[in-house]
Amino acid sequence: MKYKIFCDESNYMLHDKSDIMINGAIKIEEENLIKVKKYIKYLRHKYSYFNEIKWTKLIAKQLPFYKELIDYFFSNKYMQFRATLVVNKSKLQHDKFNRNHNEFYYVVYYYTLKYMLNPNNSYKIYLDYKDTQGGARTTKLKEILQNSCENIMFTIIHSHDSQLIQLSDLFTGAIGYANRQDIPKTSKIKNEVVNYLNDKIKANCYGDIRGTKPWEEKFNIFRWSPSNV
Repeated sequence: MKYKIFCDESNYMLHDKSDIMINGAIKIEEENLIKVKKYIKYLRHKYSYFNEIKWTKLIAKQLPFYKELIDYFFSNKYMQFRATLVVNKSKLQHDKFNRNHNEFYYVVYYYTLKYMLNPNNSYKIYLDYKDTQGGARTTKLKEILQNSCENIMFTIIHSHDSQLIQLSDLFTGAIGYANRQDIPKTSKIKNEVVNYLNDKIKANCYGDIRGTKPWEEKFNIFRWSPSNV
């Protein structure tokens, strides 16, 4: 089987304003990608939503669009989502494990992607363009993941060119927002999307937006915290 995986990441720098770190990925069979993209395009036209879907730029009047997009993900069998959520990021003890934060970046991605890979299948993995270091990061990540699966190809693209990176951004943004303890939760639209997504997770999975059971396949959140916390 041939699959495509669309990744997004947030708060991956060690000394930013957030005490969490998260990345997420949507996996889909390659043969079903066009079908899914067409349906998302249909939803965009239904709600006259022509902006890029970004967690940082949610549009309050478009709540029905976000809800139906979430409904669509959970109601179809083509897509799976996995996320690795690191909490208490400031408590990480990289020296104890003989690594630095840049190397930990690959650890987090490894935990997100390794359970999506099967050595009998092939994968095209798409990463959102973040900075000029993306090429070096993908080379290293491919080297690490090929220990689990050889048939991997990485591509860096801009999120505005990918419906599924944008959907992954919506999910990772909501998970990150829900789990941050260092900010006031004053955004009505963000709270409404978080609550709606959380209800969907609880109705379809063992767990909630804080984390799910390890065996969940449709929507999996691996919650990880430093052992010293």
